[in-house]
Amino acid sequence: MAVASPIRRDLAIGGWGLAGVGLIGVIAASIVVGDAAGRVIIPFIIVALVFGLAQVIVSGGWLRNAVADAPPPPQDLVMEAESTTLRRVGLPAVLIAILVIIALFSWVQFAALLAGVAFAAGSTDLRSRYWITAFEREHGVTILREVAWLSFATVRKPLWARPDGD
Repeated sequence: MAVASPIRRDLAIGGWGLAGVGLIGVIAASIVVGDAAGRVIIPFIIVALVFGLAQVIVSGGWLRNAVADAPPPPQDLVMEAESTTLRRVGLPAVLIAILVIIALFSWVQFAALLAGVAFAAGSTDLRSRYWITAFEREHGVTILREVAWLSFATVRKPLWARPDGD
């Protein structure tokens, strides 16, 4: 029996959570360094751009192909509860927030780098969500992704296209 969640929901929760942690992290790092905010803002921007571009290049093509080729879901598919999805997909944002907070007190520039990675990951998730939402509207389907108990193991999980109304 497979368990799935609408990928659009996963990407929204993860995207907004990670992007928010990234922005709050760089703002906090800027406050900690005071007048030398450039020491954290510039590394944040560089990491966000490089990591974001790398993520689009590595994952973008796979995701587009997987969505376009998504088969119908299996008959025994079970949909994950929204509250479970929130906990599962929100976990990476919580973990990176904890790391950013720890880094703020030990190595503020590292906190900015972590915030840049989080912002890039969140932004690319939101970009993917935008594209998938348009695809779903155009084709009259909902794209589902098999869920994994480990949030970080969902990248290449099977996708299915369920016709709207099912």
